[in-house]
Amino acid sequence: ILDRGGSVLILEKEHLLGGNSNKASSGINGCCPHNNTYDDSLESFKNDTVRSAGAVADLKLIDTLVSNSEKAVLWLQNRAHVDLSLLAQLGGHSHKRTHRPSNGMAGAEIIYQMQKAVRSFEKSGKVKIYVDTKVTQLVTEDGRVVGVTCESTLDGTVRELRAHNVILATGGFASDRSAGSYLSQYRPELMSFPATAGPFSTGDGITLATTLGAATRDMEKVQIHPTGWVDPADPSNPTKILAAELMRGVGGILINNKGRRFCNELGTRAYVTDKMLQHNEHFAKNGTWQMEDEVPTFHLVLSSSAAADGKKHVDLYTHKGLLTKVTGLDALASKMKVSKTALESTLRSYQQAAKAGVDEFGKVSFRGVPEDDLTKETFYVGVVTPVLHYCMGGIKIDEKGNVLKDDGTVIEGLHAAGEVTGGVHGNNRLGGNSLLECTVFGTIVGQKIPIKSTQKTLSTQKLVQETNTGKNAKELPSISMAELSKHNTEEDIWVAIHGVVYDFTEFAHEHPAGFGSIFDLAGKDGTEAFDAVHNQGMLEDFEDDRKGILITS
Repeated sequence: ILDRGGSVLILEKEHLLGGNSNKASSGINGCCPHNNTYDDSLESFKNDTVRSAGAVADLKLIDTLVSNSEKAVLWLQNRAHVDLSLLAQLGGHSHKRTHRPSNGMAGAEIIYQMQKAVRSFEKSGKVKIYVDTKVTQLVTEDGRVVGVTCESTLDGTVRELRAHNVILATGGFASDRSAGSYLSQYRPELMSFPATAGPFSTGDGITLATTLGAATRDMEKVQIHPTGWVDPADPSNPTKILAAELMRGVGGILINNKGRRFCNELGTRAYVTDKMLQHNEHFAKNGTWQMEDEVPTFHLVLSSSAAADGKKHVDLYTHKGLLTKVTGLDALASKMKVSKTALESTLRSYQQAAKAGVDEFGKVSFRGVPEDDLTKETFYVGVVTPVLHYCMGGIKIDEKGNVLKDDGTVIEGLHAAGEVTGGVHGNNRLGGNSLLECTVFGTIVGQKIPIKSTQKTLSTQKLVQETNTGKNAKELPSISMAELSKHNTEEDIWVAIHGVVYDFTEFAHEHPAGFGSIFDLAGKDGTEAFDAVHNQGMLEDFEDDRKGILITS
């Protein structure tokens, strides 16, 4: 909309933009961008998505998702300048088609670059961003949505904002366990499961739309992701960090408390989760979960080669204390508190299956197989548990992102994209399809909304970017570790990265991953933490915030 000369108001109830997309780490699917060398096809991608979606698959929405996937990936690369140079094959996919950065997390990179591009329009007045602002009502006139009523979450100020069109991009409801919540209405047995979604995921957009008569669909379809990390420092926390699909894609194997594998780790999320929950006796017999039962935990184990393949993720999870590095079978068995004999038997069987090309669970793709000498192999191990991850259900839309009523008619002036909508993923969402859904349907909505002004602004934005990146670097003074350590308060945050000291005092409050992630590094060398998440090229945007060169001797 901004590139086409339109004006936009962005309302965000949190203090930071990006929501759960900031956490997405495995990548974004795309078929088949110009460099396809893996014999992938739109038909194959569509078949994989339909197979995962099951009986409630909406073929029109899936076709829209798949057929626009190449454009979505290329747009993020070319317009938003997101590095998506690596390609991976995730569970449930028959080909490599999940794109991710070479040196960073997909969601964090996308949100950072998108926010940068959007904020470049602030000086011109084309975009205004209101954070800490919750929309409480959609305003209508003559049956058409013409704006919103919103409230400041800081001081309670209420205001009405008018617009020709309103787009809901408010995510799902997986973190709302309150009485009367959508989770309690549609899946009460899952109320005790932890979730990867932020606490802000409370279904606000669905409530706003249904108040106007919008239809919903598939609301009971809540995806349980098989692998959320159990933080040993805070094991009972209901909010978990996702152990990305990529961890199993590069060769991570799942092992139960008896030291045995129990599934094809590259199966769909629904399949792997089912195999996990079958460790519960009642679920194994009846196929239903009891709210009062304890959610089981398992170990995720990576060999040295698997860890090298997923280095960025492994570095991040190790830095957070979610993965532990151990050397040798004895240390691994001790860390997992399982029988060394059983664990060795499991690993040997896996090695033999890899040589044969198939295992007892039907797995035919083997990456990152442990070295023959298990006494010298380096392993990375962490505890994982099934977690509520994604709401497939939501507002009913058509292929153009129009919000629909029960009778199929359009609510004029109201549009939706992303997890707030239902139908795109059916029974089960494939990894890498969430960021794709946001980009595809967000683009469709953004391109269809009429723009009164015909002025084009894209070329101007590119010129500004090129001018900024081409400026000469200023000479910087030397800064000692002692001096750096003094700048460690909320009003004075200096961090050293790759030998350069930056003043992140202002940026910390806008950091997509939250203020704490920056403040924890105040007065310190944050290189390791930075490299675990971001591309080094991102630092080019902070030339004006450089304070000096770190002297460590």
